[in-house]
Amino acid sequence: MIASWNGFAPDPAPERKRGPRDTIAKLAAHLDLPVNALKAAGSNAPTVWHCSVRAAPEDRILTDTEWAAIARRILHATGIAPKGDTKACRWVAVRHNADHIHIVATLVRQDGRTPDNGRDFTRAQREARQIEIDYVLRRVRPGDGTAAKRPTQAEQHRAKRLGQATTAREQLRTKVRLAVAASSTEEQFFLALDQFGVLHKKSLLPSGDVKGYSVTLPGETAWFSGSNLASDLSLPKIRQRFAAIDPLPRKLTPAAAWKQAARTSETVPNALRTGNDEAGQAHIAALSELLDVAAALSPPAHRARLHQAAEVFERANRSRIKPQHRKASALHRATRELLYTNGTKDGETLALILFVIAAAVIAAAEWHAQRGHQQQAEAAWQTGVRLHTAYQQAAAQPLADLSHRTPDTHALTRYQHTVQTVLPDHATRITTDPAWPALATVLADAEHAGHDTAEILGQAAEPHNLNQANSPAQTLLWSARTRTRKATADDRTTAARTKTATARTTATTLAATPTAPATDRAAHDPTRRR
Repeated sequence: MIASWNGFAPDPAPERKRGPRDTIAKLAAHLDLPVNALKAAGSNAPTVWHCSVRAAPEDRILTDTEWAAIARRILHATGIAPKGDTKACRWVAVRHNADHIHIVATLVRQDGRTPDNGRDFTRAQREARQIEIDYVLRRVRPGDGTAAKRPTQAEQHRAKRLGQATTAREQLRTKVRLAVAASSTEEQFFLALDQFGVLHKKSLLPSGDVKGYSVTLPGETAWFSGSNLASDLSLPKIRQRFAAIDPLPRKLTPAAAWKQAARTSETVPNALRTGNDEAGQAHIAALSELLDVAAALSPPAHRARLHQAAEVFERANRSRIKPQHRKASALHRATRELLYTNGTKDGETLALILFVIAAAVIAAAEWHAQRGHQQQAEAAWQTGVRLHTAYQQAAAQPLADLSHRTPDTHALTRYQHTVQTVLPDHATRITTDPAWPALATVLADAEHAGHDTAEILGQAAEPHNLNQANSPAQTLLWSARTRTRKATADDRTTAARTKTATARTTATTLAATPTAPATDRAAHDPTRRR
């Protein structure tokens, strides 16, 4: 024990060797003395307040004196024990390890009154941010209260006992989020929950209308409302999203559906730059859905990495800005049209969708950063890094195949001239880019399909800021590919078989997709708040 309300509380730590009378029971009796003496009879109000404070792994080791001062600052900030208040709540601070302490206090003041500790979590967080500055510790991104609710310690201990990598709450959040992405109506949503193996029950108004829902997993006893999983998973928020979606997807071939999703995703950066805040937030929410679905429908070799990226981007999905989902209805619709394709085995198609999603995610990070959404921006940057790695793996073979089919010298010279004519400011960077041979192949394919290469090149460049592109040739070749690829006979045959698929078969396909192995995000995610 490093500090207490009066400096004389009995320390039960065995290493202190203070004698058998200094026990935990004796300390608890001292703490509870005001509670037992002054608490109103029959009151069921909580009387124990607990807070853990942890330093980052890379921080220096703080001394007992420093930790004691930090504990007093937290207690003062939360109103549990204001500085100089001799009648405040009793408390102790215990150092279990070098990097963290636990603060335990009673919630009955020594004068019998209730402490003024409203919004204690927010107040403690604010003080923690200042402590990081004062003690030169790792700075944690301040939050805005929109993060998904974290599992409790009891939930974490239960998952550990059962040998599960993630808690029931986290598993349910992932499954419910996928069910939303797989649905266009409320009826389809509950059907999708069934197919994902999620038990659910509806709460009804006196009129009989559904006002909300709760979910759990087989074998679990705890039920969670949608809002207890994440604020945007409440039924009213889900209904707002469904209201912006055309419930009848168009009958596209699989190839056309993936191409349409890529082309629609290309518009996200421009929408974020030019639209209002509500439209921007709507596009980010729709982008999160697309990433969820793309991860679920990706080939097994890439699925785990993409699921992890989708989990990280989940934090960037919400802010205090209320989304106008209708502003992103095209992306919502394109996402749901993918569900009728049952995935893609084409490496070039996967590389294409990953490239445009990664670019949109980086634009989302910049959008959040400009508005001071630090946690969301950090989550989006992390997602971009993961997607870039996944893209490089997926694109290696398709780019090699395209480069292997590089046109002859005469055609190559002609395409260089076209680039110089259409994009004079970027021509040198494009034609000296290592991916230029692959871009030339794409232009040749477009020409053979009857397209005007200058027109295709101009259209491909329009949605992008080539000045900021690390590889302008790759940016152009994937953008051009979305405008030139033709559906094959096999694609049309597959579309005929899948266009009548229902929400049940769609959800079954996604439900059969294994989720990614959990990562220790608690230890490595800088968006977490102390």
